Amino acid sequence: MTSSLTLFIGQQTIMKILFWTVILGLLFPAGAEAIDLSASGGLMRIVGASDLVSGAGSNLHTTFDDAGATSLSIVNTSGSNDRWRIDVRRSDATWHNALRLYVKRISDGSGGGTVTGGLSHVEISGTPVEFFSGEGDRDGLFLSYQLTGMSVSVSPNIYSTTVIFTVVDTP
Repeated sequence: MTSSLTLFIGQQTIMKILFWTVILGLLFPAGAEAIDLSASGGLMRIVGASDLVSGAGSNLHTTFDDAGATSLSIVNTSGSNDRWRIDVRRSDATWHNALRLYVKRISDGSGGGTVTGGLSHVEISGTPVEFFSGEGDRDGLFLSYQLTGMSVSVSPNIYSTTVIFTVVDTP
């Protein structure tokens, strides 16, 4: 069994619908585009015999610094006054609890906005923490990582974590 419905809409009704569509569209525009964050680069640190303090039988260097390992870009802001902040956290695949991972910003990048904070090491844990903030588009923000807690008492293994940066649009 089939049924059909024929609906007749007059020209005046169509004009009213168009009028209200335009008015409501002007009063309640679609949401603003989200700010985009992109990260490129990464870090792979192999700790071996060359990292021993005094050769065979000695301890390992406890701190490793790697500059410029990651570059961040913050784009599609609504202008040079659109404020944002970058939060950072990590998600461990395998990790030794003696190891600590830190990050700091080592450049201001370029673009029409500004950037502040993040020039001192911030520990990266499983909980998001504020890293730095800024306004407007910024490109080429280079970051440095620091790994601490390494010693011969940390069992040999492949330790792996993913560093997650999040951009938060702020008022």
